[in-house]
Amino acid sequence: MAENKNTSVDKYTGLAEQLDASVISVIGSTGLEGFGKAFLVATAASDLKTKLTTEYMKPIMALQGNKIGFRTDKDSSGGYSEEIVKMCLIEAVLTGVQPVGNQFNIIAGTCYITKEGFGYLLKKIEGLSYEIIPALPRIDQSKGSAAIEMNITWTKEGVTSVRKIDFAIKVNQYMGADAVIGKATRKARAWLFNTIMNTEISDGDIMDIPHSVVAMTTEEKDKLYAEKLQRQKDEQAMRTVAKDDTIAFEAEVKKD
Repeated sequence: MAENKNTSVDKYTGLAEQLDASVISVIGSTGLEGFGKAFLVATAASDLKTKLTTEYMKPIMALQGNKIGFRTDKDSSGGYSEEIVKMCLIEAVLTGVQPVGNQFNIIAGTCYITKEGFGYLLKKIEGLSYEIIPALPRIDQSKGSAAIEMNITWTKEGVTSVRKIDFAIKVNQYMGADAVIGKATRKARAWLFNTIMNTEISDGDIMDIPHSVVAMTTEEKDKLYAEKLQRQKDEQAMRTVAKDDTIAFEAEVKKD
């Protein structure tokens, strides 16, 4: 049994190292532009697409639909296909975010970097410190909109800059001040990252999607509940396997 667990650890560890090497070749290529950048990204994307077979995508698919992994706008209906998840996953990791921790969401089949994702990207910028302080949001529920001023201060290479930006936020009848501040924080982080890195990476979150109360039959409710229970079981099983594999791996290391 231990041998099988170690084999599983070696299988995923070996592949993870190869995938990470492809990702690092792209996100570590600062200063490279034009065809050189294009060829590098194309090669890495092709490598990831080839190596992320159905077998290796299975644990990734188990991360779909929760904040441990990544959320989508189809969580309530079973999520996206493996092909779409793979495409968005590759885009996300080549952008520089992680495949866990809700750092990207899939909306309408497209990858969007979340508040958590931009927070991670900003932390990776060497020598950067920043602070984002929100003012009180101005909410107009009748028009489904809000506005909020975000005070952004950042220091890089000893130079401190300050900006005050008014962000327009779409709201619904269920959103309060905290939700508006959360959305504005994501937009402020995205603005700061894109400004510093001279990029135009889109931000987004499944909470941007309009929500409405829909009447459901008893059968539909039972089906959704069963699907939720199954996802919880899959997540628990994945955590158990990961824990067992880690224990086995550590035991093998100690033997060596």
